[in-house]
Amino acid sequence: MFAKRVKGFTLVELLVVLVIIGILVALILPNTFRAIKQAEARECESNIRSINTAVQMYYTENRTWPADMSALGTTYFSDGKIPQCHVGGTAVNYTLTTGPNGEKIVDVSSHHHLSATTTTEDTTQTPVP
Repeated sequence: MFAKRVKGFTLVELLVVLVIIGILVALILPNTFRAIKQAEARECESNIRSINTAVQMYYTENRTWPADMSALGTTYFSDGKIPQCHVGGTAVNYTLTTGPNGEKIVDVSSHHHLSATTTTEDTTQTPVP
């Protein structure tokens, strides 16, 4: 008289689970992408400070400013490589420019992904006398 009940999930239960998963993904993904973008910007800001420190060390040792990034070589960086800024999977090379006091500093004008608060003054160090 009664049909044997088949074990399993109903279509409605499966749809409810899919909707919940969809909502969770919609909430998590934007925050994840924002965190990745902020991490890339922080890495670039850190690289700029490292390069400016390397420039100061070069000046201290040679009593002249480096002409370009290649003059720094790999001597002044702990991993033996000149840092690059990785934005969205694309590597952006840093360039040196002359600062307001005649010192060499990293040119941040081509790094549009950095926060508006990162300026040349933030990454400039006082030249060695």
